Amino acid sequence: MEKKNDVFGKRLKELRNNKGEKQEQTADSIGISRARYSHYENNHVEPDMDLIRKFADYFRVDTDYLLGRTNTPRKNNNDESDSLAEIKKIVEDYGIEDIFFHNIEDWKNLTDEDIKEIKNHFKYITHKAKERKAKRGD
Repeated sequence: MEKKNDVFGKRLKELRNNKGEKQEQTADSIGISRARYSHYENNHVEPDMDLIRKFADYFRVDTDYLLGRTNTPRKNNNDESDSLAEIKKIVEDYGIEDIFFHNIEDWKNLTDEDIKEIKNHFKYITHKAKERKAKRGD
């Protein structure tokens, strides 16, 4: 195990980098400022329990992993609802109010990589829409 006082920030940074996000993206997703997030990642301050839970939910890891009590990120790697919850969050982030999942069982089995691809696809589509709008002069 690592030194307890360093592990939280180190793991936040590792998880954020694994998602391919900048501090600002992660902070926005959690609902805090980038500066505040940076303080946690650099171990300058300790988060309260609610924020620890938010981080764990966002990164889909156990709180014990964030706190350095275990080196195993998740107790249950087969949580079917995780992929649906992650997709729902992506959809909400893009302001989509209504979505229908055909054959929901297929959506429950998506991997972290699958979800990352969906998120990248949403980013690409919204970027292209903004480009088209700019060309039209809207």
